[in-house]
Amino acid sequence: MLIREDPATEVTVATRILAHAGALAPDGRVAALVGTEVVYLAARGISPHTMTPYDVAAVRLSDASVLAGEPPEDVARYLEALRRTGSRAAARAGDGTIVTASTVRACVAAMLRSSWEEAETAARSSGALVGAYPLGSQEY
Repeated sequence: MLIREDPATEVTVATRILAHAGALAPDGRVAALVGTEVVYLAARGISPHTMTPYDVAAVRLSDASVLAGEPPEDVARYLEALRRTGSRAAARAGDGTIVTASTVRACVAAMLRSSWEEAETAARSSGALVGAYPLGSQEY
């Protein structure tokens, strides 16, 4: 399966923003439902501080079948939260709770209690997003 660049980049940037802000659990991830059945999240062993769009794993929402990459050991936690709430994004907060929202950006905003734009600007100005965008992209 081919990983789609835009959603993989959004998951990467959100992960890096939350990690930089200290809002993500040390082994936490951001998960995003892409379409109706595929979930993207950081693959096993990937640091949230240095994740790139090439470090994304993809699994099927309904049965956790691996579609690409090597999903983390706790993938079921994110899938269960997405299924239970009907949300399109989930992240594991520093206190261990799973935060869900209608979009990845809304999930970041809820966890940081600020807008996506403010969070992205803060992370960018500190250098936390260096390498978060694919080579050749406008953001790179």
